Amino acid sequence: MNPSGDYTVHFADPDIFFQWPDILQVIVPRSSALASASASGMQAEHEQDNTNCPICLSAPTAPRMTKCGHIFCFPCILHYLSNSDNKWARCPICFDSVNEKQLKAVKWYDGPSHIEHGASQASSSSSSLDDDTFEIVPRTGATMHMRLMQRPQITTLALPRSQTWPSELIPPHQAPFHFLPDVFSFSKFMLATPTYLISDLSRDLDDLATERRILAGMNDDLGISFVDGADQKIRNQISKATALDTPLLKEQIDKAIRDQQEIEARHAFRERSRKAEEAARSEIADTPSEFLASKSSGPARISTPLSSAEEPKALGRNAPKQRRNVNPPPPSTSTYYYYQAASGLPLFLHPLDIKILLSHFKSYSSFPDTITLRVESLAEGTVNDDLRKRCKYLAHIPEGADVVFIEADLSGVVGVDGLKNFEGALKMRTSRRREKGRKDDRARTRAEEREKEREKSTISSTWSNVVPSYSYSAPVSSPVEGFEEPPEEEVPSAPSPPISGAWGARSFASALHSAPTGAHGGQIRSQRREVDEWDVDEAWHELERTAGARKKRGTRLVVLGSGGGGGRRR
Repeated sequence: MNPSGDYTVHFADPDIFFQWPDILQVIVPRSSALASASASGMQAEHEQDNTNCPICLSAPTAPRMTKCGHIFCFPCILHYLSNSDNKWARCPICFDSVNEKQLKAVKWYDGPSHIEHGASQASSSSSSLDDDTFEIVPRTGATMHMRLMQRPQITTLALPRSQTWPSELIPPHQAPFHFLPDVFSFSKFMLATPTYLISDLSRDLDDLATERRILAGMNDDLGISFVDGADQKIRNQISKATALDTPLLKEQIDKAIRDQQEIEARHAFRERSRKAEEAARSEIADTPSEFLASKSSGPARISTPLSSAEEPKALGRNAPKQRRNVNPPPPSTSTYYYYQAASGLPLFLHPLDIKILLSHFKSYSSFPDTITLRVESLAEGTVNDDLRKRCKYLAHIPEGADVVFIEADLSGVVGVDGLKNFEGALKMRTSRRREKGRKDDRARTRAEEREKEREKSTISSTWSNVVPSYSYSAPVSSPVEGFEEPPEEEVPSAPSPPISGAWGARSFASALHSAPTGAHGGQIRSQRREVDEWDVDEAWHELERTAGARKKRGTRLVVLGSGGGGGRRR
């Protein structure tokens, strides 16, 4: 943030937006909390791909962020904006308005390069370089380092508990400088210094020079022109950053550096004194008991009278009665304590695990500054009013932010005996986690089935639109002369046994053994109508000859035929 701005209001309400002109640089972590909560490596790779420029699909050169939150190469976004007739253009991703003056510098954050020295001292297991990867992207079953966060109720600033926080070095209602301990990793916003801004902008100039050499080798004159434009704009930003270096800002920076050095010197002196006391106690423990007995036979010590506070209270009637305080006492604590990932990502210890630690250490202030635990599961969440009521220590996080709760195995911190009183709650949490996993699997299966049915319906509707439907219609002469329909291919079928009888081939038995007709049966029937009529007449005459005298002349016979016009009544 601009070091000359006033940000007091943001320490009272975390949901207030910052003024866009006050932002000088946006620090973006390469891995998000949701990517850390994902159990698959493909999600992490996909999250890593999101750091590429959406225009050139490569690592951003001198990255710049739009107001809508998308990151592009500085030359790429300048090239895109030059194609617009107006001073603004639509974002290629979300179609929000994008202006050249609203672009902000971006710095990628890969997490802390090392673990704090207190991690190995307060943790039961030693930290190694391999464990650093688990801090940034934890997985189920991995080892994770977490630090004890301390946030006073009167502010939204939360930092790991250390010799510099809380202290007079970092006031609770004043934005800290970026170089103070733990500020860069855990603070939501911080003050920039001119030296820091000039250093990062100079690094952008080096990246642009490399990009210019690549484009020159490809003879891309148009790309070189936009690289030169980005170079000129960055040099203007460097001149503006140099103008921020005022005597008042220099005095504030020097005072913060002096205070930090004094606090670190006092902390180092206390550590040396503590180690000296421990060494003296160990020497006394190693001293022989006979030597101590000889030393204890010295002159007797003069007894001192008890102070008024140590004298026993009078129990007589004339003793003054103690007045009771009518007003309720203030709360025992005015600070929230919770554990957060040492990488600074919004990965927090589950409330049940904090309850277990409280039962073991008896008070929040007795919690160790750093713990090392094994991750059992990760639960995603979003900050809203309900979450703020259940987890008041997260009230400093803006509404709508994504958070992840770590369900951990604390047997290495509190021991197996410390978990006995919470076996029921831990089993219930495990059963809920498994039930949630089964529900997610069922929901995923149903979604896949719906997707398959949707694809089938789409294919069937597309096929019905492509293949024409056949229906009976009167023969219409083709407008194209000399057009002949291709002959239909005959489908070979198994020969049916000959059917004998008075009806011949048009009997019901022959109809059962005949092949089913399609939708175009009406046209075939109309073409063979005359042949069917002749067959029915022949069958009728044969029936009259066989029936002969047995039939009376007045008897009326009904002949059923398959043809539309072949049936007659006599």
